[in-house]
Formats: sequence, C-alpha cells, structure tokens
Amino acid sequence: MKAKLKLFPLSLREVIQSISLLSAAAFLIFIILGYKQAIHAICPYAAVCFGLGKTGFLWMVVGAFWLTAIASILILLHSAFYGRVFCGYVCPLGTFQEAIFTLRSTKYRRQHKVSFFYEQRFARLKYLIMLITMLLSIFGIGYIYIRFCPIYGISMLPKIAIPGFIVFLLIAIASFFLERFWCRYLCPYAALLNIFQWLGNMLGIKRKKIRRNLERCIDCGICVQNCPMNLNITEYEYVHSLDCIHCKICADKCPKSGTISMMKDN
Repeated sequence: MKAKLKLFPLSLREVIQSISLLSAAAFLIFIILGYKQAIHAICPYAAVCFGLGKTGFLWMVVGAFWLTAIASILILLHSAFYGRVFCGYVCPLGTFQEAIFTLRSTKYRRQHKVSFFYEQRFARLKYLIMLITMLLSIFGIGYIYIRFCPIYGISMLPKIAIPGFIVFLLIAIASFFLERFWCRYLCPYAALLNIFQWLGNMLGIKRKKIRRNLERCIDCGICVQNCPMNLNITEYEYVHSLDCIHCKICADKCPKSGTISMMKDN
C-alpha cells in the first residue's frame, strides 16, 4: 500500500489547535507581565461559574465576561448541530492533553485502553461536577469550585492559586497515562455540551456524526485504538456517543481511505 502524500505538514484541525494554544500561551504571558485580566475570562464555562447567581448574572451582563457568555452560548447551540467540535479543535486544554499523550508510544496506546464498560461509567463523573458547579454558582458560592478550576489555577500567574494549580498539574500527569483525561471524565463544560446535543436530539435536530462505511470496513479496529475519547467506533454504523469530539483521527488512521467520514445521521 502506498503511503499517503501530505501536501501540508499540518491538517486544518492541527492549525486551529496550534493557533488556539499559542493564543492562550500569549494571553498567559501578558498576564504574567501585568495585564489586568485572567485566562478564566476566555473560558466558555466562566459563563456558568459567574453567571448563574444574581450578582454573577449582573456581572456577566455589564462586566468583563459578557463576550465570553455570548461565545459560550453560540458554542452550545453549535454543538446541537455539529457535536463537540469546540473540544476537538479549539479548547487549548484539550490540545495540551493531546500533546502530552503523544509522548507515549503506539504500543502503549493499544495495551492500556480503559474497557468500554468502565469508560462509560467514569464518563458520568463530569455530569456530577457540572451539577455541583451550577448549584454553587446559583447559591452565590461559585468561588469554591473556581479555586479548584485548572484554568483559574494558571490564570493567576505569577501568583499561584494553589488548589487550581495542583489540579492542573494532576491533569497534566494523568494525561500522560490516559489521553484527554480531563475531557473524558471531569470537564463540566463537556457535560454541558453533551446536554445540548441531547436536547438537539429530542428536538429532532440531525447532528453531524462520524459514519463508518460498513461495506468498505474490514473491522481491523485501528480506528478504535486511536480514538482519543476511547469510543467504540465499530459498534454501529454511526458514532452516536455524545463524547465524540469530531477530531477525525479515526478517519486519518484508517488504512482504507474513505471508509470513515462525517455526515448527518438519517
């Protein structure tokens, strides 16, 4: 089989990921140099952390986070039609975790997969975290979660928000052993995106999904081995899991070009 010739060294997804990660890094440098803002200001989940209580909602409307709130709403609505594209393309924390896991070998990826039985159960933790953060925000004590937020933990540099910074370090370490550890099990915004996808399903919205051409597929399992979200891609014709981030790594790794594609479910 002839090797595929790439005209460009990076895919569109990799270019977007690089821009997002470099932008977040530049923002962090500005903060360290004295810019009076926080990386938390550009986190879409800040709309929940600060916006659900009475005081927080007023701050979202007239304060520094209104643009973030609008962006968050647009991302949530987009997910109902196109899935968690934000997670697979834009989120710098997701890209950071992917980059760490690339230090691992392909052999390690194959031999250290979490079983689908436990994957589905561990993935429910993020819904519990989302519920807790929402309740804390509603009762005006969202700062309790914010102190443990990994984004907030690094946004306070050169000062250090100890709890959040520790969580960030733990995520980095965990991501060396489990790809996208935070995205799969703990991220409350991922849970919120999934809920909007579910609501879209209830309203009859045809969401774009990964589709496997059953006639071309040879059931080699390479797509499953390389899925960063540990999804069972070969279970059905379409990947119905709300946790799919549409990274298309499964399609890129497939030995039969054109077997895996993206289209709306019938």
